[in-house]
Amino acid sequence: MLKRDNAYVIKQQLASYLSDFKSHREVFGQDTFSYIEAGPPMAECVFFIHGAVGNKTQWRGLMQLLSRQYRVIAIDVPGLAVGHEATSGYYSLTELSNYIMRFFRHKNIESACLVAHSMGANIACRFSALYPAKVNSLVVASLTGWEQLFGQSYWHKFSEFKQLLVFNNLDEFKALFSSLFHQPPYMPDALLELRMRDLQKHQTQLYKVLTHIQQEFHLLSNDLASLTCPVLAINGAEDVFVDLSILDRVANLYPDFKVVNFNECGHVPFLEYPKKTHSTITKFILSNGRDF
Repeated sequence: MLKRDNAYVIKQQLASYLSDFKSHREVFGQDTFSYIEAGPPMAECVFFIHGAVGNKTQWRGLMQLLSRQYRVIAIDVPGLAVGHEATSGYYSLTELSNYIMRFFRHKNIESACLVAHSMGANIACRFSALYPAKVNSLVVASLTGWEQLFGQSYWHKFSEFKQLLVFNNLDEFKALFSSLFHQPPYMPDALLELRMRDLQKHQTQLYKVLTHIQQEFHLLSNDLASLTCPVLAINGAEDVFVDLSILDRVANLYPDFKVVNFNECGHVPFLEYPKKTHSTITKFILSNGRDF
């Protein structure tokens, strides 16, 4: 992350650990749900979905900002959160959306604003298409595959991303790490190697998960076309996985579609520009996505 936001991040993370945020692990039927929840239990819900190799804790800072007014929940997505597997062993976008729907029923969530990143944003779009009444508004950060709305394939780019996750040494892992940022933060080799070895333990499983998701990736064009709720798309202008030139054309398709691009930012805006990302999302949610 950029040094100018370090104090902000530390403040928000510390506040979330000192407040009433609670971590839960519950078994319901065949599902195991690992999640964080805070805020008034009867308030409108904001629901967070992370991307590949992310986890529920990445949202703590933003959840802290919203928890006074909203019920905020972040979940570990099976397959995408390292070490969390689905009982079924299947990880299509539809299956993961149905998993989230079962969680909604388990927690009596009538509807929510979805906030999602990267591959989690693809799940959020599939969920919104399958269960439109459950989605009040949608925030997608670094969503990939917009090209499919205009008949262009994303298959090869997806395959290239999968190959990036097949690394055999520290230099290859550094290449993956650097590709996510415009300005990669300094990370000691010892920490990078520790993270690399952790991911290598789950490399086969993660490759399987992405293969299952890729098989349904073509559904994104129909999912996007079916959206009826307000949508905010946040992107890094230097994101190598997102074609920003497509988004101007997308904006013409949806009256409630807003695009915010951060200059000098890559695929993880909430890490490179956490303060700006949090502020943008908060304003969108507080305005109900209408007068943003």
